[in-house]
Parts: sequence; structure tokens; C-alpha cells
Amino acid sequence: MLSILRRLLGNGPSGDIARKRMQFVLMHDRVDITPDMMEAVKNDIIKVLSRYMEIDNRSIKVDLEQGKDFMALISNVQVKRVYRHASST
Repeated sequence: MLSILRRLLGNGPSGDIARKRMQFVLMHDRVDITPDMMEAVKNDIIKVLSRYMEIDNRSIKVDLEQGKDFMALISNVQVKRVYRHASST
């Protein structure tokens, strides 16, 4: 999470950094996503992706990113291999 904050906030004058931090906090408040809900989203992503590929469950990272006119769910997953045939479970 800290690396994502660093990427979002970058380096710059402390006023700019404080403004970006406040935007980040407000974004999470606005969409009202609790840590438990983010964990549930992460688990659902793992479940779906596992049907199609072998992934490193410990490597997955899920976060929200806000642009000027949008909000995006960003996930980063380490894929070990892709299955030739999708699992039906």
C-alpha cells in the first residue's frame, strides 16, 4: 500500500503532497469501500483468475485510482502459467 501511495503522491512540495493525500482519503470515503470489502474484491479476483491461470495468491494487490473524470480498480497479479482449458469451478 505504501508503494502505491508513493506512486500516487510522488515527490514534490509538501503542500502538493498533502493535497494529493487528502484527495486519496476523500476518494476512499466517497466510494465507501471498507478494508473488508476490498479484501472480498481481492478474493473474488483470485477465484475468477484461478479458473484460467495459476497465480501467486500472495502477490495480488488491489487498489482504487482516481483520475479527473473516473475511478479505476487497479489489480496487479503475478501469473505463473495459463491453463490450456478453463476450469469449470
